[in-house]
Amino acid sequence: MRRLFGLLVLLPLLAGCFVHAPPRVEWYEGVEDAFRVPLPVPTDASGGWTLVNWRLGVIGQGRVVARIDESGEVLWRTRLPARFALTGRPGQVHAVASPSEGRLTLIGAAVPGRLPFIATLDPMTGRFAELAHPPARPPGELRYVTVTSASGTRVAVAATCLPESSCTLTAWNADTGQVRWKHRTRGPAVFATPCAQDRAGRADHYWRRCDPLVFVADGRLVTLWDDEDRLRSRPVELPEGDIAQVLPTLYSIVVVTAPQGPGCRAQAAAYDLEPETTAPAWQRTFTWDQPQAAVHEGCRRDPSIPLIEESRLTLPDSAGALVGDDSGKFYLSLKPGEYPVAYGGQVLAYRADGSHRDPRHAPATAPRRLPSELVPAAQEVGPGIWYVPGKGRRGEIIAADVYGKITWRRTTSGPAFFLSNRLVYAHGSSLVAMRAAD
Repeated sequence: MRRLFGLLVLLPLLAGCFVHAPPRVEWYEGVEDAFRVPLPVPTDASGGWTLVNWRLGVIGQGRVVARIDESGEVLWRTRLPARFALTGRPGQVHAVASPSEGRLTLIGAAVPGRLPFIATLDPMTGRFAELAHPPARPPGELRYVTVTSASGTRVAVAATCLPESSCTLTAWNADTGQVRWKHRTRGPAVFATPCAQDRAGRADHYWRRCDPLVFVADGRLVTLWDDEDRLRSRPVELPEGDIAQVLPTLYSIVVVTAPQGPGCRAQAAAYDLEPETTAPAWQRTFTWDQPQAAVHEGCRRDPSIPLIEESRLTLPDSAGALVGDDSGKFYLSLKPGEYPVAYGGQVLAYRADGSHRDPRHAPATAPRRLPSELVPAAQEVGPGIWYVPGKGRRGEIIAADVYGKITWRRTTSGPAFFLSNRLVYAHGSSLVAMRAAD
């Protein structure tokens, strides 16, 4: 039943992925310039944009948002008020775009005594509209904010938390400002990061659940499902220790504790979505060790390194990283000191010195799509195409044939993304697009 429910959720998401996926053309055969136009939106410090809706061609950074078509024409360009500047830091001093099927929803900065402002941006026309004045802000630090829909109404949910103490959640009608409900925890809460607010410009999350709200507090697992207007709460048998991360997937919710003591022991536990279950579907103890993490003291751990990538769950064990899925089946165990890097549906085992190997013993005659020059920071942006970041606003796009041989490379000022059948990126003061040669 659990898998059937997950499949029903997955089907429409997969359909969206097929619509939005980069075109499967043989880019290693050669490329031609599609257009080069003045850059309509300035980039951030890494040469990219906080907002990238590559299905519609909408890009945004800071106070500027624009939409371009596949010929490079700027269809509209909108300047945002300062409190809606796009910086990709949800719940902090500037705005972030929340995913939406229609108008883009912008979560703005909060003024003293108020919860964050909410606005919309029409992707067809670029029309910006600020919504109602938000309600008063409960005491505490703004820890979490998202926007969802309940009975056709746009609803904002924010959590303010006192240090090492309780959190107050407030839900309000974003169009009228009227408070719909409040909920206060008795102790600290750990929230899952909303979809599309963890990494800017990433492709659709087809393996993660994108329900607006998932958190753990008071020994309970609490969720707010899409199109519902009430919290679902149930007691669960949580692993011992401080909760570090809450990771919703299609089939379960994975809870991971922070490493403790000189042995850096940690636990992962997964819970079924059915509300009547309290025991974890599976549980695993491991010794937390991430060789790629820069650590000055204590355990080697970098909270910014995701434990879930695409359809893989990684437990960074000192005896060798465990790579598996949310069902608790770990199909790959790396050697001590290695960590996994995903490329094109495969996993490579990297070491802290930058060397790597293929942990699967494929036949020597099997074709490879992975160039040996790739580094762990490389990002796959399309079939056979990778972006390799450099220092600051500098990077490189490389393409490889099916045997892993690099066929061409281009210097860029930041990450690339697909727009229709164009590969688009910033280069200096220009926006450049390429297409596969005929």
